[in-house]
Amino acid sequence: MKELNYEDLIAQWHKDRNLIEGSTDKDQYLKLIQEAGELSDSLCKGKDIRDDVGDMMVVLINIMVRNNLTMKDCLQVAYDDIKNRKGKMIDGIFVKEGDN
Repeated sequence: MKELNYEDLIAQWHKDRNLIEGSTDKDQYLKLIQEAGELSDSLCKGKDIRDDVGDMMVVLINIMVRNNLTMKDCLQVAYDDIKNRKGKMIDGIFVKEGDN
């Protein structure tokens, strides 16, 4: 059985609903922050966060599509940025060397 490519399915979903041409990066960023608020609420209440994380990824895919990026592109750049990063944990947060 072929595995579904959710990134492609979600990109098409956005196109079918005019959320690529009919929206902007700024609009989608505001939606992302709204979804982050829902994630925060679920985390604080100890609820299942899968839908909240998924909703944020849906919005990020919209932004990626409108900028001709893929998840792989973005993750590769992010990983290359962090792979040799050094730092330490402070109050449960990783603080990179030079920022503390």
